[in-house]
Amino acid sequence: MRVSKINHQVFKGQNIDMHMHEGTWLPESTIYAPEDTFELIGKPISINIAGQQSIEEIKYSFVSNLDCMTFNDDNTLLKNELDGNLEMLAECRKHPQKRPYAVCQAGYGSAENIEKLLKENPNSFIGLKFHPNVFKQDANSAVYEPYMKIAEKYKLPCLFHSDKTGSYGCPHKIYELAKKFPKVPVILAHLGAGTDHTDAINVLLDSIETGSANLYGDTSWIDCKNPKMPTIKNLIERLQNTSKGDQTFRLLYGSDAPLGEFGASGKKIKGFYADNLQMLKNMIYGNFKEKAAQIADNICFNNSKILFLDGRITDMGKVTKLSQKTLITAGIALVGLAAGLTAVLKHKHNEKQLQNDNSAKNPYSSFVAQQMHIFA
Repeated sequence: MRVSKINHQVFKGQNIDMHMHEGTWLPESTIYAPEDTFELIGKPISINIAGQQSIEEIKYSFVSNLDCMTFNDDNTLLKNELDGNLEMLAECRKHPQKRPYAVCQAGYGSAENIEKLLKENPNSFIGLKFHPNVFKQDANSAVYEPYMKIAEKYKLPCLFHSDKTGSYGCPHKIYELAKKFPKVPVILAHLGAGTDHTDAINVLLDSIETGSANLYGDTSWIDCKNPKMPTIKNLIERLQNTSKGDQTFRLLYGSDAPLGEFGASGKKIKGFYADNLQMLKNMIYGNFKEKAAQIADNICFNNSKILFLDGRITDMGKVTKLSQKTLITAGIALVGLAAGLTAVLKHKHNEKQLQNDNSAKNPYSSFVAQQMHIFA
């Protein structure tokens, strides 16, 4: 977040929403068009952080095609892995703000389809998307392994819908699969949807302490109606204090929009998206004091940028140079929520400067080194 008008203390923040959708979602009998995405993120979002106005930009949204995760009445899929993912890619090419996942239909499709997409469209898909509950395939099943081999080969993160313990998308089952592919970043979407998130968080922390898998989590549907956001607050604190040091780079901002209250027929709540982004940043600023700006920027922008964008493969095998600098934080002073922000927050996100800056100043230098090792 950087100051755009110091006198009036109007701030500007950049964000990456790494979990969004378009397409047909029959459980809600709703078709989500590209216009529905842009209704939420297509223009600046004005929120209030600690008593000060902030104009937030969703710089990138990572999107998957719901048509690839929706069954017709005859148990056939609305779109197969080739047609549905190519349709999403074509849409994203029209709007550089959006980047596509390749949806993997484990148990119904083929990893050969996904490799064909990646070969014919190099450096286009930012990750692979899996939904064990939709396809009724346990996440530790062998049907995922050919896809995970493709993810490892092409150095792509994998976003898994995670759900209740014992379900198809059980966090423990995802962890079991991820252990077989420790080089592959695996994101536990929702950190256990429909639960208190305890099991998924414990799985995430165990993976860090044991070093047995490369797990991450996103923020979607966690504390989404609780301004104090106790679960995310506690998770940040635990990630800050692992035996491996600060691991908060493993938490990524994602919304799951436009599903649920974001856009489903009869449940759409105006401002729900902005309200949740505002709650998240206010919780961080209210609890993490002088580190708040850095934590908020990392969770909402830098963590996804490093994981998905800075480590992109190009020319079929060469890894692009990781950013030498992701964040400069200067003159941060937080007097308190009542007094508001009294400091100037300067965060430079110019990519040319990021490439040229001295890596010694990078607060994520150890993470960058880790990812270079993973992608080696």
